[in-house]
Amino acid sequence: MRSADLVRVGAALSVAIASYAHGALGFALFFLVLGGCVLSRVLGVGRWVDLATCSVLLAAAWAAQLDWYVAVPWLDLVAHGLATPLVAVLAAQLLGRSGSLPDPARSGAGWPLALVVTGLGALGAVLWEAGEWFGHAVVDERIQVGYDDTMSDLLLGVLGSLVAGMLLARQAVRAAHTVGAHAVSGQGAPSVSVVIPVRDDAAALDVCLQRLSQQSLAPTEVVVVDNASSDDSAGVARRHGARVVTEPVVGIGAAAAAGYDAATGDIILRCDADTLPGPRWVELLVRELDDADLDVVTGLGYFHDVPRGLRAPLAVGYLGAYYVLTHLALGHTAIWGSNMALRRRSWLAVRDQVHREDPEVHDDMDLAFALGPRSRIRLVGVWVGVSARALHGRAQRKRRLDRARRTLTLNWQVSPPWLRWRDHYRSRTIQISSWVSRKPVR
Repeated sequence: MRSADLVRVGAALSVAIASYAHGALGFALFFLVLGGCVLSRVLGVGRWVDLATCSVLLAAAWAAQLDWYVAVPWLDLVAHGLATPLVAVLAAQLLGRSGSLPDPARSGAGWPLALVVTGLGALGAVLWEAGEWFGHAVVDERIQVGYDDTMSDLLLGVLGSLVAGMLLARQAVRAAHTVGAHAVSGQGAPSVSVVIPVRDDAAALDVCLQRLSQQSLAPTEVVVVDNASSDDSAGVARRHGARVVTEPVVGIGAAAAAGYDAATGDIILRCDADTLPGPRWVELLVRELDDADLDVVTGLGYFHDVPRGLRAPLAVGYLGAYYVLTHLALGHTAIWGSNMALRRRSWLAVRDQVHREDPEVHDDMDLAFALGPRSRIRLVGVWVGVSARALHGRAQRKRRLDRARRTLTLNWQVSPPWLRWRDHYRSRTIQISSWVSRKPVR
């Protein structure tokens, strides 16, 4: 659990406390704060950015409720100088990764990212000031307004956003150069297999493989698992130079497991035939997994075949609910099969524990159950496009829910959630004790 998760718990409690003490306005304010804290987690920003965002937003909200800005006028300047750039960073990542705007962070181009963050910060600063003027006129005249206050708040908000944008730009360029150097020299670069299960989806597979051929870090191999297709899926795979593995047992679990078994890379990336990976998808997942203690990294996605204005809210709602609810069921972070990377040795350790021959389980959730609470799984801010067709129609949605129930039932018979949470915290306690005593975990 991140330190920021504790602040998120505090934000959730603050919603109830502020609702009781300050009514509807208190509820609205802290509900927005909680939304920002959750969004920070869903976007998978860095740990320190996540902690800073949650802490600053929560502290700024309580300062407003407790009239600290009235008692200490300069505190308002601090809040604007810190909160505005942090919110601008979240907005830039949300818009970029959802496809509503180009994502300059993925291309390694630093200055567009700095401009995007600065522009969003300026917009946020203006909206904040407009809200303060409205609040002063309608809600509470103690809210500080005036020419000097407004100009100072705007200046600090824009300058803070400019600094935040420049820091993110520098980080993006440095990361791109580092990974690019490894890709060119081959030094320290692990072998990478991309596994794609497919059944009767030749057209979508063709687009996916085209994108994989344009990666900044080329995978060592692409393994396409033909799951009893009646169309030309296997032919499309071969024309793109992929290795085709045949799995006659119909079911995504059987197909995915066959692909993992056949993969030869140190790192196995998984996506679906209808996944649209960005040009740095392989590079970013490999970089995120480049931590010896991690077993799996799993990313996020947006529905590319829905209107642009709906991409961000649908992505946050659908995947946010999936990750939060499944986390509670697992006792640790879930895995999303359309965008993930795992170490081959981690798969070999649990390959006999997955329900590969049951076509009515969610294979990604089942794999997460098999890996267990002692594994290291991390949600990261790497996005892909996916199709929303799996959610079209009541029958499709019901089937997905039925599969979720079956996956939970099968795995909870082995280890119920309360035991999984116990094991999760026991392993974390051992790690903390080892760190404090400087003794290795045996």
